[in-house]
Amino acid sequence: MGRFGVVLAGVDGTDSGRAALETAAGEAVSSGLPLVALHVRRSPRPLELMAWETYPLAEQWRDELELEAWLQCTVLLTEMSLEWRFDVVDGDPAHVLRSYAADRLARAVYVGSRIRTRWAARLHRCPALDLQRRSPCAVRVVRFFARDEREHA
Repeated sequence: MGRFGVVLAGVDGTDSGRAALETAAGEAVSSGLPLVALHVRRSPRPLELMAWETYPLAEQWRDELELEAWLQCTVLLTEMSLEWRFDVVDGDPAHVLRSYAADRLARAVYVGSRIRTRWAARLHRCPALDLQRRSPCAVRVVRFFARDEREHA
């Protein structure tokens, strides 16, 4: 396998995560490396914990995103001639992806990112930006346009 061990894809159950998974799968097939699809369950932030009445709803939402990410992997990767696995870890997405990439000698980390307006990008904290700043390997950000965003572009 050379000095690389895996191709890593951050999957979160969204369309942009699926786009990153598809691109990572293509590299894994062409390079002959296994693919690790990693779903990171972001830990609740302090303000989210203070709203304890809504915590069960947030936990259900996290479970549904995890299931959607797993289903996307199963549907897309089962028919491909490639070794793959689906892992789930709790924590901060950028930190977990970075440490996973270092521990497994990843060739590249693929993450999805929606194309947003400047204001929306400032309000939404995308793990891809933090991951790009300090990563042990190449980070490939797969840009994704949602249908309504394509109409306004």
